Amino acid sequence: MSPTENTSEKNQELYPDVAAPPLMVHVVAPATLPAGYTFEALVNEDPDKTFTVEVPSTGVNEGDSFLAPLPESFDARRLRAPTGRWKDGLFDFCSLGVLHPHLWCAMCCPQVLMAQVMTRMNLTWLGEPGPVLSTKTTFKVVVAIVVSYIVFSQALAYAALPYDPEYVPSYIAILRGIGATLFSVWSLYSLCKTRENVRAMYTIKEEQCVGCEDLCCSFWCSCCTVAQLARHTGDYETYQGACCTESGLPDGSPHVV
Repeated sequence: MSPTENTSEKNQELYPDVAAPPLMVHVVAPATLPAGYTFEALVNEDPDKTFTVEVPSTGVNEGDSFLAPLPESFDARRLRAPTGRWKDGLFDFCSLGVLHPHLWCAMCCPQVLMAQVMTRMNLTWLGEPGPVLSTKTTFKVVVAIVVSYIVFSQALAYAALPYDPEYVPSYIAILRGIGATLFSVWSLYSLCKTRENVRAMYTIKEEQCVGCEDLCCSFWCSCCTVAQLARHTGDYETYQGACCTESGLPDGSPHVV
C-alpha cells in the first residue's frame, strides 16, 4: 500500500465524512471562456498531471485565477488532509509531541514554518497563488527576508553601542522602527493570506470572527496559527517532519497537489 493510500484510509477513520467537499485548486484561465466551457488544466505546469475543469457561471477572462474542484479520480501522489474542517484545533500544537520539528519552528521562527506551508501549497512569498516560476523559490525568498531583517536589526544595535541609551541618534531609532514595521506588516499579511488560501483550498468555513478570522488568528496567535496550518497540510501521520527542508518534510515528499 502506498503512503498516500494509507493516509487516505487513516483520514477516513479519523475524520469520517458522508459527503466531504473536494480539494479546491487554483486554475489560471488559458483564454477568455464562457460559463460551462471545459478544458484540460495542468497541475503545476506538469503535462503528466491534468484534470478537466469547468468554467464557473461568471465566465473567465484570459489570465484569471479561479478555484476548481480536484476530481476524486486524480490519483497523483500528493499530501492528504481532510476537507471541510481543520484536522485539529488551533491550540493542539503539542498533539505530535513536544519535540516535533513543526512546534519548534513555530516557536523559534514562525516565518520559516510559514514558508514551508507556502511551499507545500505552491504559494508565493506573499501567501498568494502564482506561477510555478514564482512559487518554486518561495522558501528561499522568505528565508532571505528573515535573515536580512536580523542582520539589519543587529547592525543598528551595534551602531548604537557607543552611545549612552539616552543619547542614541534619532536616525537609529527611526530606522529600527521602519524595519520592524515593514517586517511585521509583511509577516501578518503573508500569514493571513496563507491561511485564507488554505481555507479556500480545503473548503474550511470561518467559525469565529466571521469576515476577519484569518486576520485575527494571524495577529493575536501567529505561532499557533502557523503550527495549525503546518499540521493540516503536512500529513505528518505519513511523512516525518523536518526543520531545515523547504517543505518541512523529507526531501522528495509530494506537495498538496
